[in-house]
Amino acid sequence: MRILVAALLAVAALSSNAFATQWSSMFQSSNHDFGTVARAAKTEHRFYFDNPFAQPIHVRSVRTSCGCTTPSVETEIVPPGGRGSILAKFNTGTHTGARSATLTVTFDKPTFSEVQLHVKGYIRSDVVFQPGEASFGSIMQGEAKSIEVAVDYAGKPTWQITKVTAGDSFINVTAKEVSRQSGRVRYMLDVAMSGDAPAGPLESELVVHTNDRNLSTIPIRLVANINAEISVSPKTLSLGDIVQGEAIKQMVILKGHKPFVVKSVQSDVFAIDADLREESKPLHAFPIMIKPNDAEYGKEITGAIVITTDLPEKPTIEIGTVFRLKATVPE
Repeated sequence: MRILVAALLAVAALSSNAFATQWSSMFQSSNHDFGTVARAAKTEHRFYFDNPFAQPIHVRSVRTSCGCTTPSVETEIVPPGGRGSILAKFNTGTHTGARSATLTVTFDKPTFSEVQLHVKGYIRSDVVFQPGEASFGSIMQGEAKSIEVAVDYAGKPTWQITKVTAGDSFINVTAKEVSRQSGRVRYMLDVAMSGDAPAGPLESELVVHTNDRNLSTIPIRLVANINAEISVSPKTLSLGDIVQGEAIKQMVILKGHKPFVVKSVQSDVFAIDADLREESKPLHAFPIMIKPNDAEYGKEITGAIVITTDLPEKPTIEIGTVFRLKATVPE
């Protein structure tokens, strides 16, 4: 009996250790350095984690060791193979100087565990951005837009912004000094986005370079939501195994910001029969019948369904496809 109990305890210990190892390794990173940031700058970071278990993960809570950082659970339940995130906001409006925090994430399913994440940064009290981030809001793809951000400095009378750099080629920034008096300096940043920005959410940063040798660079967050002129559903088709000669019916939905006409539907890997109507409207929903072209059996085949419209800015949109071809089953 004692041997059996000891064996069960040993198995339980091994299982617990295995779980602990998986918990600690499922985060992409457990440390983040915000670097040097301006006072009142909107500063945040997401810690992503993947569920390696066969059961769903449940995040019960997250707590912080310092009021300089406010954590929150963005994904409470994560299915097997899914991804979740913990958001850490650096409280630059209420704290200054060198700050650090330990974030303790508590999980209670599929087993109890705690994982610690670490953040740190330096919040400058002499530099303030107004507003705290360069936000373009929601704009249409192809649209050019400019916004302004004020940079206020209090300190050395010789302080200057030497340049501002952006991580994206479609962002251009110019800095103009607008006032300087008794050690207080104000610059206005003109942040311009060209029409070349790709569709989708944008999260990047600008870097303000100064003549301060001790702290020569200060980042500011840049965000935008760039809406495509036309969207398609589904965006991709993963069709698995398709029998040679089999025709598959699929519904396609196109949505635009203004009326348009669907002119044709073609593909490099399928023969397509589409039920189209010459109507100009902002929403199109229509069925298509797709039949795979001759190809090698059992091999994964990737291609695209190309839909042509009469929109001058973006006349075509694609649906990605992937499938394998099976031989016809004899009767």
